[in-house]
Amino acid sequence: MPRAADVVVVGGGASGLAAAVAAAEAGAHVVALERDVAFGRRLLATGNGRCNLANARLAWGRYNDAAFVEAVCGTPEGFLADVLAFFEGCGLAVAEEGGGRIYPLSRQASSVREVLLARARRAGVVMAAAREVTGIAQGEVSFDEDGRRISVSAGAVVVAAGGGEGLVRGLGLACAPYEPVLCSLACRPATPEVDLRALDGRRAHVVARLLREGAEVAREEGEALFRTYGVSGIVAFDLSRHARPGDVVSLDLTCGMDERRAGELVRAAGGACGLLDPVVAAALGPGAARRARDLRLVVSGPAEPERAQVTRGGLVTAQFSPKTLEARAVPGLFACGEALDVDGACGGFNLAWAWKSGLVAGASAAARAVAGR
Repeated sequence: MPRAADVVVVGGGASGLAAAVAAAEAGAHVVALERDVAFGRRLLATGNGRCNLANARLAWGRYNDAAFVEAVCGTPEGFLADVLAFFEGCGLAVAEEGGGRIYPLSRQASSVREVLLARARRAGVVMAAAREVTGIAQGEVSFDEDGRRISVSAGAVVVAAGGGEGLVRGLGLACAPYEPVLCSLACRPATPEVDLRALDGRRAHVVARLLREGAEVAREEGEALFRTYGVSGIVAFDLSRHARPGDVVSLDLTCGMDERRAGELVRAAGGACGLLDPVVAAALGPGAARRARDLRLVVSGPAEPERAQVTRGGLVTAQFSPKTLEARAVPGLFACGEALDVDGACGGFNLAWAWKSGLVAGASAAARAVAGR
């Protein structure tokens, strides 16, 4: 382990690997630190093991801080082109599926991880796993190794780890509180006629609306998975970015079908089984078709937060230059990925941000460090 580097990257996930590669290929001597036993391990679980690495329909409205993401990434077309060019340079073949989701052609997240690690090695990145970073100061990063406190001096530091507000506390930067998003929602039925235990494990394509005091806050269409504790699936994950306790999730299991048309089908079939999953129809009981058009669940909060795909919160974006992702008040400190308070919808939006922001931060950190040698 060298005791000095041009750029030290804190975090070995998606954005950290992208930043390390970009910095090294720009001519910097790079050390990357990761607290896990290996780099990129979280990637293996993304997209149900297939790694939904981007989306062909990138749009600013799918991010919580649309203006900042746009300022960093440029046009949606340019944003996507930059991400795809990066993976083309890694030697990764990709394929597009429904909803614009982009996956590795192998449909294996391990393909993404392996090409990233190989490119980082070729670029000369020193990848130091199992190092828990304990502090970041201007020009220095400290970590624990075998019970000893070790420091590495750096011309620039890139923070690419989520949940690391404690690491930069001494630098005076504001940090939004962390909370899980893109997770299931704990809910209770709004009416006693609905028993979630009878619906457990059933899936349905729905139009879902999130209501707050009767007003629509968000709307999504996609698959919902009923659980005894509430609702899961892509629709629930995306609504979780907006939901608060007490909000109401309204599910239309007919996906907007005209009421008269639904009634005709029910009469022709002698019940709702031609319109709904028969198990769901039975669970909803008499008037199932009518209830299925506006099945209401009251939100209690996130469910299974430990399995959330993304952590919201992090360093407040207003403190960083969107051109370089350098902290305005702390020269030489850069941030990317989940370290910043940016989160997006399901479907590859979060990983697309991780790659692009990592590339921007890494290249900018290298430019500063190399110029200051």
